[in-house]
Amino acid sequence: MTTALVEGLQDALSQIAVLPGVSAWEYLLRCRAEHPELSRLLNPTRTPVEGIARAYQDMGGLATHFEGKLEGGRGDAYRKAQSDNYLIRSVGFLHLVDLAIGNAADPPSSLTVLDALGGNGTLTRIVRASRSPEQVPFIVTNDVSPRMVESALAQGLPATRQPLQDLIWFDDASFDAVVVAYGTHHIPTPQRPAALAEAFRVLKPGGHIVLQDFEIGCPTTRWYSDVLDRYTATGHQFDYFTRDQFRDLLVGNGFSDVAVGDAYDPFVVHADAPDDAKRQLLEYVYTLFALEKLVPDGRQPDAPVWEELESIVRSTCTFDPAALPTASAVHTLTVVQEGGCYRAEIPRVALVATGRRPPASLP
Repeated sequence: MTTALVEGLQDALSQIAVLPGVSAWEYLLRCRAEHPELSRLLNPTRTPVEGIARAYQDMGGLATHFEGKLEGGRGDAYRKAQSDNYLIRSVGFLHLVDLAIGNAADPPSSLTVLDALGGNGTLTRIVRASRSPEQVPFIVTNDVSPRMVESALAQGLPATRQPLQDLIWFDDASFDAVVVAYGTHHIPTPQRPAALAEAFRVLKPGGHIVLQDFEIGCPTTRWYSDVLDRYTATGHQFDYFTRDQFRDLLVGNGFSDVAVGDAYDPFVVHADAPDDAKRQLLEYVYTLFALEKLVPDGRQPDAPVWEELESIVRSTCTFDPAALPTASAVHTLTVVQEGGCYRAEIPRVALVATGRRPPASLP
């Protein structure tokens, strides 16, 4: 670009807030300095400046659940739990990554993955902590919540703030895989086809998508719709999914080789004593979901609160053993001895669909 064009772009992007106190131009400069591999994926001229401004204005109403408590959200507690205890969710996250890159011909370290609803980077941290460097792809965390993206960047993770419905910075065919997980229900129902169309657009030909959420009527979905709605300050009423809806979202947006099934997605804690393992698991659930209405007077949770929460977990997170997707899954809150410690586990089952962007036609 000419000097005049660069200066004009700088002036325009300096007027758009990407994060609190950070303009779009400042964000791009930060990425160039701290995350050059991410910077190469960002195209500041792909979307007209007025479209960029409109996208960030529209995002303001999408992120309230995961902003701070003072802003009416429950994101402070969520980020604390995710940062302090992220390996508790390793089983489900690692399974999604394996689905995303497991069939790739290239080595994982050469692949680029978009974690499209990535929060503050839990997937990236789990993969980095669980796999050798040559097995870790380059993962870009994306989210609409400014506090989530701030947290990811503060941890040194490459992160962007864009709505999946309008990935304003990314060119076509930028990623080897896209993961859309742990928040698909937050995308407004009328906008879901557009979100999957954007996922298709930024995938390279032959690249894979993994779509994850929870099926209508299953215990895990009831946990969100009943327990979170009752005991969190934000409530939790969203439209969840059927298998046919997952399949239609992928097939209807051009994906091929579509498959839909269940995936085991437990919370798991290890401790030296059985009571400690169970208590730490309940404390994690309480913090992750900010179940503050269990103690509405603001006091600290005590033994009766933990007993009540255990009862709630058992009543809403118990499965028919025959319906679980793996033989090793537990069907209700369970504590067992494992080696020299104890393993506490809450079962969850996710709905997962996979597909790929068809390879480019041969000449």
